Amino acid sequence: MKRKIALTATIVLLLPLWVSSQTLDDALRYSKTFYQGTARFNGMSGAFTALGGDISAIGINPAAAGVFRSTEFAVTPMVLFRDLNTNYKGFGNNDSYSGFILGQIGVVSAFGTGNSSGLTNMSLAYTFNRTNNYFRNSIIDGINDDGSMADFWALQANGYRTGELTGAPWMAYEAYLIDTLSGYLDQYASIFSYYGDGPPTYGQQVKRTIDNAGFSNEHTIALGANISDKIYFGIGFGITSISYSGHYVHREIDEAQRVFDFVNFTYTDHFNASGSGWNFKVGTILRPVESLRLGFSFTTPTWYNIDEVFYNNLTAFLDNDTPNNSNDDASPVINSDDMGYRYRITTPYHINAGIAYQIGNFGLISADYEFIDYGKARLSDGSDGYNFNDENQDMVTELGSAGTFRIGAEARISGFYLRGGYSYTGSAFQEGTLNENADANGYSAGIGYRHDNFFVDMSMVWLNSYEAYMMYPDDPRSNPLYSSDPVDMFTKDKYLSFTVGLKF
Repeated sequence: MKRKIALTATIVLLLPLWVSSQTLDDALRYSKTFYQGTARFNGMSGAFTALGGDISAIGINPAAAGVFRSTEFAVTPMVLFRDLNTNYKGFGNNDSYSGFILGQIGVVSAFGTGNSSGLTNMSLAYTFNRTNNYFRNSIIDGINDDGSMADFWALQANGYRTGELTGAPWMAYEAYLIDTLSGYLDQYASIFSYYGDGPPTYGQQVKRTIDNAGFSNEHTIALGANISDKIYFGIGFGITSISYSGHYVHREIDEAQRVFDFVNFTYTDHFNASGSGWNFKVGTILRPVESLRLGFSFTTPTWYNIDEVFYNNLTAFLDNDTPNNSNDDASPVINSDDMGYRYRITTPYHINAGIAYQIGNFGLISADYEFIDYGKARLSDGSDGYNFNDENQDMVTELGSAGTFRIGAEARISGFYLRGGYSYTGSAFQEGTLNENADANGYSAGIGYRHDNFFVDMSMVWLNSYEAYMMYPDDPRSNPLYSSDPVDMFTKDKYLSFTVGLKF
């Protein structure tokens, strides 16, 4: 067992590149899309695969460009309101975020071919859509009576001698939070069992503050065609971008003085990720009769290159169980320099199918179904040559296919329009896994006014989702000394959008 020979230590680490630990969480984060578009699109919950005729719909089905008969421009600023509620072992916390974003901007231009049948019109379109928002400001605060993050670091350290430790386990070792078991060189336990000398003692306060930010966007360039007002066809090229900042501070405090020698520790984990990617889209809209439209589209996987810059640090305070005597206190501080890492992510393909029905001049109703197999996401080509075989196998085991159902309706009263919609997104995780019920429900409503040369629309979207969040993974061998209870996270989003559009 290591002796605490230094009262205060400050260490700067040059950590190996792989400690950023890309996992299925990263692949899933960048694979999920929640298109934000025009207020009309949002007000009908995005059920536009078969409808077309809206600039935002081009990002889902490029055949939507073929429905246009003139030049149209639209821009949509939005305000996001996000409420986050957490529940950890019966202790609840609430936090919120609000911010201004650009949901959509685009232009489409249609021109006739001079033919009365066959290929009658063609269209060229550009559209920008916000596809996801990564803002999360959450506080997890409660009493843990059955484990610690220090136990998890001890588990990670098992199988390595002290001179071989890297990353967070090395930090924990240098901060006196973990140490080798008596008689072993590569087996570890935490200070909560006094390094294996007795049964573990818990009851410490655990507080984690999460402060994430970022977004993903997509630019789509599409070419659409109108064949006799019966078949609309489109192809598109998507250019995607990601900006994400992941940050949390994890603190454990033994206010009740239950744990021998331990007072508190604080671990900070931070990384910034940026990336760009591309995909292709193809789609069609069929109009077998005047009032009915059928839509289908396919979007290839998106191929991303991701660059990360990350750091972490750990501080601790131990009093050698003599609270009134500071002579034997230990206050180690371990910091890491900023490090960089590059890798690739391939997100799953998307399949969209839709049906829409026109109810005379009064209104319309439209329904969509989107299929995504998240188990097809892949990490690859780490800048240090790492191949991510284990992480990709985790995705095959944990993630599965998910469907999104969207339905929207629109009613016309003279030049005014009333809209409403509903969406349901199933969990990306397979049945039997922790997050098998991590689904999302959305509701929407909107109003608009349209004239010959301009239109204005406004909508509100309510989106509710759930996630079981793990502060650190369980021991795969189900060792009770390394347990971690999930935190229930409930996210309630409200999107207020306002669109101004011009027709030429």
